Amino acid sequence: MDSIPNRNLDSTLQTLFSKNTGQVFVIGPSKRLITSITNLLFTSLNPPSIRMLSDGPTIKETTNDFITASYLSELSSTGLLELRTAETLPKNELLLTSNSLITIINAGNSTLTLTTPAQPITEDVYTFYNNLWSQSVPFHIATPPFSLVLDSLQSKFGSTIESDFAIALLSLQKLPSSYDFLDEVALSLLIAARNQILLYDLSRWGEDIGLASRATFSRTKQLLEQLNLITTETVPVNVGRPRLRLRLNHSLLETCPPEKLLTVATELLPRNG
Repeated sequence: MDSIPNRNLDSTLQTLFSKNTGQVFVIGPSKRLITSITNLLFTSLNPPSIRMLSDGPTIKETTNDFITASYLSELSSTGLLELRTAETLPKNELLLTSNSLITIINAGNSTLTLTTPAQPITEDVYTFYNNLWSQSVPFHIATPPFSLVLDSLQSKFGSTIESDFAIALLSLQKLPSSYDFLDEVALSLLIAARNQILLYDLSRWGEDIGLASRATFSRTKQLLEQLNLITTETVPVNVGRPRLRLRLNHSLLETCPPEKLLTVATELLPRNG
């Protein structure tokens, strides 16, 4: 058994993936490991296929993050990653291939990986988890695939909105938890307001691709109005009720680069006390 200390979990995964070991079982992953594997798979040129076996609460918590969930949805739709849940899993995270078993032990900011290459042992373990996999429950990810979100944005509203949304989206994960109301729906509303899109058109797009319901868009719009970040103007139409055009309430939100949009929005929020 070889012990390899690593301060960066990603380096362990990159080494494993670079060997192109075919199929990799990921057993009992933490939120951190799921996110790391998802990001690496999404950007790798020649990644292995992944079978990920997690407990329900962990994967549900992980998929609360829109970017990770949309990446997972993309990988699942292409067959590169299969995700299932099981009730009984080991305490430590395991990465299992047909000829090696890597046990991940986390100690603060450091990660210790223990590699077991002995064939009889790994074959038995592989057989055990392969059987457990066949008895486990597939996990459905409701979030739409990442490429579908961007492609549909471009098709519906043009390349500028698609580009601004994609760039601004990367800053979403960096926001402190106290700003969790500034989610992907709020971000799409800010981007739409930056381009003076109709609320009806945006919410219909979001509901059609499965991003959120029109009611969620309406509630989030009301919240952003209460926070004085956006406003609306009534636009008459030939048939039916008037529509609402989204507009930003601050010039700083109109002129800042898209990667700064959420940061500027938080700075403009009203302060208590």
